[in-house]
Parts: sequence; C-alpha cells; structure tokens
Amino acid sequence: MITKATQLLRRDHQRVDRLFDRFEQSNKPDAKQRICARVARELEIHSKLEEEIFYPAVEKHLGEEDLLQESSEEHQQAKEIIAELDHMSAADEQFEEKFAQLVEAIKHHVAEEEGEMLPKVEESDMDLWQIGEQMAERKEELLDEMQPGSESMAKAESRSAGKPKWGPVRRPSGRAA
Repeated sequence: MITKATQLLRRDHQRVDRLFDRFEQSNKPDAKQRICARVARELEIHSKLEEEIFYPAVEKHLGEEDLLQESSEEHQQAKEIIAELDHMSAADEQFEEKFAQLVEAIKHHVAEEEGEMLPKVEESDMDLWQIGEQMAERKEELLDEMQPGSESMAKAESRSAGKPKWGPVRRPSGRAA
C-alpha cells in the first residue's frame, strides 16, 4: 500500500513516541535496554529516509535551506546521544538521564517538523505519493540490511566503519517493524 511521505513520517514519529512511553513505564533494566536499541534503530531508519529522500525533495521543490539545515543538525545531535547510549548499560546511573535527553531532542525535532515543515510540504505541489513510495521501498531495504547475520548487514557495517553508530540495531525476532 502506497502512503504519502508525510503520513509515513508522522507514523514513524508516533511509533517512536510509543517506544518512549514504553521505556518510561518499564522498571526492568533489560527491557529498557531493548527499548533503547529499538528506538535507535527506528531513528536511524527514519533519519536516513529523511536525509536521503525527503529533505532533498523538499529542498528541490521548496528551498527551505534554513529549516533543512536545522533538521540536519538535530539529527546529528540525536546521533551523538545515541552513540553515547550505545556505550552504556541500562544499569549505568546516567543511562536514564541520557535517554531523557534523547527524548527531549526528538520531541523538539518532531514538533518543529510537524509544526513547520510538513504543513508547508502538504500545501505544495510536491508528489507526496511518489516520494512516499520511494521512502517505503528504501525503508524495506534498510530493514533487510539490518537483519542480524545478513550479508547486506555486514556490507552496511563495513561501509559505516568510522562513522558514528546509532547503537545496537536489531529487529526483535518474530515481530514486524
């Protein structure tokens, strides 16, 4: 089923927000660690979709260089926080504080994106159905690459050597993303 690009982005935002709620409700360190890893994977995929497909399309059709620059900087901030979380255990006393920083950064980013960028995009003549299709196809590729033990995951890891990591990227077994 083809989805408009803006719908796909909003759905991703809602999925991550639900994971934030699950983290907050959990009192088990191992569950918090798994939720954090899931958040990292969701944000990695979402950011790649925006940076590779959505933001270039927005820049081409609408300009909005300042807004896009700010969004890219916010992505970088989230990547840095996630890299720190990647080196922590849920048992570390700073883990929950660092995760709270990530939540705050993402909620700020989402509020700006949904409050400014997405309404401008939806009022434009951009083909949001076609962009959504591209994003959905790319998302499936990214999910396949992130399958533990997959050949494409090994290739992706070798391509990203030296780049900031998002953290453990695992798809929970038996669950669709």
